[in-house]
Parts: sequence; structure tokens; C-alpha cells
Amino acid sequence: MQTTNQTWARPRVDAGPVRSVDAGRFLPVETLTGWQQALDDRGLRATGSAAHADYIGDLARRLSEAGVPDVALEAVPMRRWSARRWGLRLAGPDSGAEVAVVSPVAYSGRTGADGVTGPLSPEPRTGAIGVVDITLPAFTAGDFDALDYAPSALAAAEPAYAPDQPYERVWLAHDQMRAELARFAAAGAAGLILVIDLPEEELGGGYLLYDGVHRTVPALFVGRESGRRLHEAARREMKAKLTLVADAAEVDTHNIVGIIPGASDELVVLQSHTDGSNGLEDNGCEAILAMAHYLARLPRQELPRSVLVLLSTGHFATEEAWGLEAFLERHREDLVPRTAAALCLEHLGALVAPAGCSDHVPGVTYEFGACFATPHPAVVDSMRSALVRAQVTEPRVLRPFVPHSSGSSPDGTTWPGDGGPFWHTAGLPAANFITGPGYLLNVEPVMDRIDVAALRRQAIAFTEAVLELAAVPWHELRGQASRAADGPSEGEPR
Repeated sequence: MQTTNQTWARPRVDAGPVRSVDAGRFLPVETLTGWQQALDDRGLRATGSAAHADYIGDLARRLSEAGVPDVALEAVPMRRWSARRWGLRLAGPDSGAEVAVVSPVAYSGRTGADGVTGPLSPEPRTGAIGVVDITLPAFTAGDFDALDYAPSALAAAEPAYAPDQPYERVWLAHDQMRAELARFAAAGAAGLILVIDLPEEELGGGYLLYDGVHRTVPALFVGRESGRRLHEAARREMKAKLTLVADAAEVDTHNIVGIIPGASDELVVLQSHTDGSNGLEDNGCEAILAMAHYLARLPRQELPRSVLVLLSTGHFATEEAWGLEAFLERHREDLVPRTAAALCLEHLGALVAPAGCSDHVPGVTYEFGACFATPHPAVVDSMRSALVRAQVTEPRVLRPFVPHSSGSSPDGTTWPGDGGPFWHTAGLPAANFITGPGYLLNVEPVMDRIDVAALRRQAIAFTEAVLELAAVPWHELRGQASRAADGPSEGEPR
């Protein structure tokens, strides 16, 4: 595992708080490339697995080496699910014919070593093995751009994505997957095959439906070609044998917490999650490690607020980011009241899907990205400026738009990203940069789809955003968001 002990003299600063980063003193591309390659080599880090625990230990060590004092691990209990063996065979006239499977449905039921056999059926039936098509919800770039706080600021940038550019991703279909699993379980089905209308090679062993709900129906994903074959077999009233050997265990997984001391005990939080499927999902921790390395070397008096680094668990065991939820609950009386703002970073430096893939966009270099932000002008402005400086994605700064019915969300909404609980649980000023390419959840190497130089530009720009937020008066962040409905003005980013 490649690490670094690289240090240098503290950056020269002018009087007053630091607002810009000396790029020459930020960790170089070569170091970040080594980190990124090592992460990609790890492969799947399912929540609570041995691979995940090993990465958590490695990150904690490197965070200490980066200069963050008193790095601590905080246990979060969970019921881990692990698939050991799976497969699908047709019975009857084609007895023993193997069917290509993409992956097991995470947290679905399990079979014995001999599997379960039943008639293939497109409708729920007792004892049947269901075959159901999963459609990719159809969104466009324009659907997201309409959520921007200041559309004129977005329009001022040279667009990479036309408003009518399709945005169809398999991870957007989780609600449909859940509904089908519930429908077939209620009917007493023996198993379920979810057919995703994409070529199997594009799905890359995807780790999907990671909501942490332990179900009773064993289920598998297949791609387009296997799906056609299974539908034809169902029409011929054939049977199939489905095998999914898996186990569950009560374990502890861990959040990583460390604080870079600043001039005050007030906090700006930097957060990402440690579990993931490949080197992009999630490389936010690697970027934050580089940011912490830089921030820890600033003179303490030049950092107006302390910076809390939180590398959380639990994203791949629930869509509610319970690792972050656990942190917010554990520290609701001490650290949360001290927090002025929070920033979550996910999937940096992502390139568009390779040519030939369904979501490839000709002539575009970087994957569609956005920064969701709470309705605090200082947060929105700092994120807009960071995106403009990074010159990777278009400078989208979007409103939360996903309904959240907990009753704790200040405006009843959240957003699709691991950092959502900062807003919908704790009501904190927050932002979450995220991309979501089609290959995001593939359990395969993706190093060739990550531009590390772009990741570095983003890390530098977001470090400057942290420095900006560290200097914003408390009342402008934790006071009432006076322009909650309209957001910042239509003016250019500062």
C-alpha cells in the first residue's frame, strides 16, 4: 500500500485568515495517483466486511500521518450481509444450462447449498422464481439544472450537457427493485430475477440495492441478454434453479473522527464514506485526506474554525447513511452544536463512461456532477466558486428536492448523497458534491475512468471553500436562512 510522509514548511500567509490554497504546496498528482490506484485495487468494500475494516484501519493511520491529531474510531453496530456463492440454471429440456448472472441482490434472502427450484414466472406465484424487468428512470440534464439556485450563474458557463441529454442510471431504480421484492415475497415466491435493460458487460458485477433491509426472497440481477433468455423460458413454462448462499452476522463497523485545531472551537466538517464498490465509489476519503494534509499545516491562528474530519461507515448498508446518522446522534450534545457548516464529497474526478456504453456522451470529458446545498447564501456561494475554480463539472449548485418525512428536515427535503443527514437530521448548513456515472456501483477496476489531476483541482477548490466557510460569521450560517425560498441572488459567484 503506497503512503506518504511528505511534509514541507508551512505556507506563507498574509495577515488575516487564509482564503486561498498554495497549489504548489498541495499534495502532487503522483501521490494522489498512488492513493487512488491502491483504493481501486481493493475492489468491493461491502459495509462491515473484512475488506472494509482493513480500509478503515488504513485510512485512520494515514489521517494521523497527515497531521490530524487524536484520530479516533467510533463503533457502529450492524447486521452484516455477505454473499458467498450464487448461480442460476435452467431446468427441463435445457437442464443444467447456466445463465449469466450479474450479481446477487444485496441483502436479499438466501438458499441452502442446493438452491431452490421453481417455475419461471413474470407474475408473483407461490413457489415460483420471478422474472421482472427493471426500467431505468428517465431524467435529463435539464431536470437537474432546473433545481439550481441561480440559473443565470449556470447559464454563464460553457455547457457540457445539453438540457435534453438523457440521464438514466440503474441506481435510480432502487424504489422499483424494492417494490418488486416486496410483491414477490408477499406471494410466497421461491426466488426472484431482476432484469436490468443494459448489456451485462456495462453492469460489471454491480453492488445494487444496498439499503440494508434483510429480505426473505433470494434474488439475483441479470442483464439484457440473460433477461431475454429467461423471459422466453418463462413463456415455455420452464423451471430454473436459483442458488444464493449468504450469511449474516452482528458486527461493529467504525466511523473515523479527527479534528484539525483552528482559532476557535467552532467546526467545519469534511465528510465522505469509507465503504464502496470500486476506486470511484468512494474516493472522497482520499481527497479529504489530501485536504486534511494541507489544512493541518496552516498556522492555527489563520484557520478561523477547527475542521472536523469525518470518514463514515454505513452508506452501503442503507440509503439513509446511518454511519453519519450514528455520528450525529452520538455527538448531538457536543460536536453538533459547535458545527457551523458541513461539506460531503463523493466520486471526484469521474470521467464519462467509455465509448460504446449506454451513458457515454460524445465530446464530453467529465461525468455530469452537481453540488447540492442548503439554502444558506454563504454555502451556495462558496460551492459555486469552488466549482468554477475546479473547472471539472459545470457549476451546478442545486436545492434539496427529495422528500424527507422524518419531521426533522427544516424544509421537508433532502438530496441523493451520503451527506443528506447533515440537513434532514441535524438542520446544519451543508453541501454535498456528487457524481453518479453508470459504472459507479460496478465491482470492477475503474482507474481508467478517473482523472486524478481533475480530482486534485477539485480537492484544492473545496479546500478553499472550507477556508471561506471557516471565516463566515456564525449568525450567517446557523442563524435563520433568510432567503430559504429564493436562495442567493442571480449575480455571478463571488
